[in-house]
Amino acid sequence: MEPVCHRCGGPVQESSPFCAHCGAPQLRYEAPDEPAPAPTTPQRFTTARGPDSVHWRDAIRAAAIIAVPAGLLSSRLGLQGIWAVWLIAGGFMVISIYRRRTMTLPTGRMGWRIGLVLGLFTAVIANVVDGVSLVVQRFALHQGATLDQTYQQAIELSNKMYAQMFPNPSPEVVAGIARWQHFMSTPEAAATMILINAAGMAFFMLIFGAAGGALGARFSAKSAQTTTR
Repeated sequence: MEPVCHRCGGPVQESSPFCAHCGAPQLRYEAPDEPAPAPTTPQRFTTARGPDSVHWRDAIRAAAIIAVPAGLLSSRLGLQGIWAVWLIAGGFMVISIYRRRTMTLPTGRMGWRIGLVLGLFTAVIANVVDGVSLVVQRFALHQGATLDQTYQQAIELSNKMYAQMFPNPSPEVVAGIARWQHFMSTPEAAATMILINAAGMAFFMLIFGAAGGALGARFSAKSAQTTTR
């Protein structure tokens, strides 16, 4: 398209700076070349978490919060006989805290793994409290005689069980029971029984903690489905 004069509208040659008809100067605007795009750094992609991946920092914090009261209630200072109840209820509470912290809905597999952490923390706290309380009772409160009496009663109960199991024992069985009774009366046997009880309690706390976490995750998923309907 041939350029025209902005004043008179007459045709103007492209090489002429003035209009040949009215003499008006001609102003031309040349669009600058488009700048080359600036080099961009390669985009970094983060690997997405799997559907059963646990945010362990939040899971450990949530488990630690619940493990303290659960461990105290499960120790000699609390209601030791029903510690399974504290772990099942604690599993529900840990999943609830984890869900609020991460804004994610835990799966069943995530629930039992988080529950295992709760059971581990609870077992450590309960066993430490039990050990400290035994030391305080024996050496600070001077209740060693009471503790020894309780232990002897447990031995006598086991002896009665053996007597019922073997009403007419052979000499070998009698000798074996006598050796067992002698060993159980030693301090080494008492320490061994304490360690066995602590290990057994820790094992079952892991089981019940995992069960509580799995049930809590399942209940949380059902409640979420009910809410979205």
